[in-house]
Amino acid sequence: MIKLFIFSLIVIVLALLVTLYLGFPADPGYLLLAFSNYTFETSLLALIVALAVIYLVFRLLLLLWHWLNPWYWVRYGRHIRGQCHAKARSKTLDGLLYLTRGNWGPAFKLLNGARNDADASVINHLAAAYAAYEVGDKDAWSRLLNEAESRYPSARSTVNYLRALLLFRSDQLEQCLAVLEQLKKTAVNDAQLLNMLKEVYVRLEAWEQLEALLPALESHKLLATEELERIQVRLFVEHLYAAGKSSKASADPEAAVIDMAKLWKKAAGKYKEDEKVVKHYLKLLCGVNAKPEAARVLEQALAKRWSDALVLRYGEKDYECSDQQLLQAESWLKSRPANANLFLTLARLSLRNELWGKAREYYEASIKLAPSAQAYGELGRLLKQLGDDKASAANLKKYGDLIGSGLLDLPLPKTSH
Repeated sequence: MIKLFIFSLIVIVLALLVTLYLGFPADPGYLLLAFSNYTFETSLLALIVALAVIYLVFRLLLLLWHWLNPWYWVRYGRHIRGQCHAKARSKTLDGLLYLTRGNWGPAFKLLNGARNDADASVINHLAAAYAAYEVGDKDAWSRLLNEAESRYPSARSTVNYLRALLLFRSDQLEQCLAVLEQLKKTAVNDAQLLNMLKEVYVRLEAWEQLEALLPALESHKLLATEELERIQVRLFVEHLYAAGKSSKASADPEAAVIDMAKLWKKAAGKYKEDEKVVKHYLKLLCGVNAKPEAARVLEQALAKRWSDALVLRYGEKDYECSDQQLLQAESWLKSRPANANLFLTLARLSLRNELWGKAREYYEASIKLAPSAQAYGELGRLLKQLGDDKASAANLKKYGDLIGSGLLDLPLPKTSH
């Protein structure tokens, strides 16, 4: 309305100026109005000017009334607020679109800028915090989450879940665990919470807490079969380690052997056949000097399920019962007469029993079945001690061609001259 009034005023003023510039016409015209005993006479030009002035005054009065009307200002305020809200919504929407596309910098700027608007929600804070994390601004995302928790207490669990997630991704595991433990009190059955707790416990090697959490993970079917088995194996190994490395074990090794043996006896059969679990148990037994017991554990594991890796371990270490081991290993030849690893183990056990000729035969049998650097190297070293330099050099050359690791420290005969 103001624009229309100003436009009309400018048009009339320009018309008057043009008229003055060009001069009044010689005959401006004549107008006579008569009504009863009243008459009105004027020039046509004066009438036009008068009507224009009256129109302007009328428009001015309407404009003043419009301004003084309180409802106008109410509507005007609503209009302004609507425009502001629309602008804020546009910033939030643009920020979320940037966030979706992975443009973290612009997303953070827009979402952070709109978070204090009247119609801002917890979404602004959460999305802005995530964008701040992606750009590496820890102070910003921490501040935004604190602000969101204060402003929107009803969304506290969601805010703290995002806080735990960002702390986990930032490798701040202790702080993450503290937040998750608080959340667990009010969201016991939340699948995402349970999964994150599992990951934190694994990373922190908090095996007791993980074991306590396992029933909830199983009841909610949050673990695949392979992952469940992997966790159960790790928990069993940790129980063995706790028994073998406890303060009681250092003071009384025999008691530690008994404690570990009890655990091993109660263990599921699959653990006693698992190479990694068996090797871990062997290491613990050897650590408390229970080497003959370690040899028996190996024999039992091989009786349940044959393993080339375990049969090699049977000959690699000195279990202080090599004579019995040799007899046991030779009994395995009946069912595995063409196993190169078994022959290599037999050669090593023969050396431990100082049976040099038998050791040579077993080495040669192992090489014949499957040549290996270890067999060539150990046989070459034995032959050198026996004085067969030519054969020793030939075997050591082949060892050099295949070498992948150093030779084991095994008993050897004194040098023959």
